[in-house]
Amino acid sequence: MKIYTIAMDGPVGAGKSSVADGVARKLGILHLDTGAMYRAFAWYAIQQGIALDDEQALTALTEKMMPEVRYENGAQITLIDGKDVTGLIRTPEVSMAASSVSKFAGVRKAMVAAQQALAKKQSVLLDGRDIGTVVLKDATLKIYLTASAEVRAQRRFDELQKKGDPSTYEEVLADVIRRDEQDMNREVDPLRPAEDAQILDSSELTQEQVVDEIVRRVEMRLGKKPKPAEEIGWLYRAACVVLRVFLKVFYPVRYHNLEVAQMDAPYILIGNHSSFADPIMIVTPIYRYMVRVMGKKELVKNPIVAWFARQIKAIPVDRHNMDMGAIRACLKTLREGHVLCIFPEGTRHKEGIMEDIESGASMIALRSGVRLLPAFIASKPRMFRTTHVYFHEPVSVKDIAAQGINKEACDAVSQRITGIYREMIAAHEKKTQA
Repeated sequence: MKIYTIAMDGPVGAGKSSVADGVARKLGILHLDTGAMYRAFAWYAIQQGIALDDEQALTALTEKMMPEVRYENGAQITLIDGKDVTGLIRTPEVSMAASSVSKFAGVRKAMVAAQQALAKKQSVLLDGRDIGTVVLKDATLKIYLTASAEVRAQRRFDELQKKGDPSTYEEVLADVIRRDEQDMNREVDPLRPAEDAQILDSSELTQEQVVDEIVRRVEMRLGKKPKPAEEIGWLYRAACVVLRVFLKVFYPVRYHNLEVAQMDAPYILIGNHSSFADPIMIVTPIYRYMVRVMGKKELVKNPIVAWFARQIKAIPVDRHNMDMGAIRACLKTLREGHVLCIFPEGTRHKEGIMEDIESGASMIALRSGVRLLPAFIASKPRMFRTTHVYFHEPVSVKDIAAQGINKEACDAVSQRITGIYREMIAAHEKKTQA
């Protein structure tokens, strides 16, 4: 089997080690916890009485003693100088020490060389702070796993409580924020997502959900389509096959981050609207679910079209009024765990993309509490010309809903969506100009 590599980066407390263990087990590959290597080295430096700001002494130490990694019973065992330090390197003191020693170029160079050597021999998952940007620049898949500082602090606090650590939540939160500041602003290889990394926010996900999400993304990157997560009607399946062929022949599409679109339902798929082909382009590549599309009521005036719309569970909406019946149908769809597709502009845009969003779309997002999955169609489709379609990482609006669901909240959701599309447009333009 072809050797492949997974790079996982992210801030302290994001759960990288636990998630990486789960992903590696499901894929049957090795997981190298690079953070444990830095921790072990920092622990050893402390034992040797070396100052953590003495770059020359620390660099010299890498030439005498480096951590070893072994795998026993499916778990990584970290050793240094022949001593198993796996259970000694997870304290706040060693965490800060590891962050300190990792600032120095000599230390990082030695660590990177050891990690790259291992990755050439076998399929492996590496997690740390600079895997996608430095260690595995050509990784098969790059994931930047993150969560809010508050969520990460709570997770770390709960972990320390189980070990009997007396630290308070406030102290742990302050430590997380301090570590973020130190890691993101160090001169050598600062913590940041690689340009081609997929950013996965785990704030609202369980560890199991994160593991399954990453496994799906890896398998898709390796050419394996995910299995359906719900029963999909034969007519819907047949229509998707025909439409995919239609696109391939007449309107070829190049998808970016398509793995993201296979996330767990319920969620709201949103897209910009400039062509009749837009729903086809963003809905048909979603393999796990039968996507319920909200469309204008005028389309179902024809009896045949109306029958087909019912078969594929489409939701007709009166665009000229606040159609509460359509909104209730959308909320019911999401409560039942399905995927809903909405074009927030309500009609094909004539000027700026996502500059004038209908309030109904924002209201559905706020009341349902589910995540939004933005899809950006970079240009109006032209026959026999490739159209680029980008899928953004899912977006939560729970923070806005927590302040109350009203006109101001709807405006805030609209502004968030508009900002995301501006970023996607800018990223596309940068890519095409490069």
